[in-house]
Amino acid sequence: MKTIKYLLWLIILILFGILIYQNLDYFMASRALKFDLKVASWNWTMPELQNIAYFGICFISGLILAGIKGFFTNFKLKKAIKTKDAANASLKKQVNTLKTELEVFQHDPYIRKKLEEKKSDKLSQSQKPETDREKDNNPNTTD
Repeated sequence: MKTIKYLLWLIILILFGILIYQNLDYFMASRALKFDLKVASWNWTMPELQNIAYFGICFISGLILAGIKGFFTNFKLKKAIKTKDAANASLKKQVNTLKTELEVFQHDPYIRKKLEEKKSDKLSQSQKPETDREKDNNPNTTD
């Protein structure tokens, strides 16, 4: 995959070089940029530069702005990752404490006996109404 990416960038750079070479007269022409706000003291003229220098300046400033934006986005994501990791660690700690409590309850004979009694009571209560319904539905049974 890396070789394909490098080949793609190489092709793009070659095409960009061909574009500049074929239009060398335009890119090497010198121009001075003017900035005038229609106030006598607020006009400014940039030094005369070749057009390719203006393109380079714009390209590099765009890269710098994109890099700064990526830098701040990276900081925000790192902060979010840290908070999520902290929450995840606290949840893991809570799971471990609950597991140890469960093991204590399962290995204590008195608590185990009470838990088994509660389970059997719940099972007997959930099965009892079904037997009553069966009796009501069956007319052949006598009380």
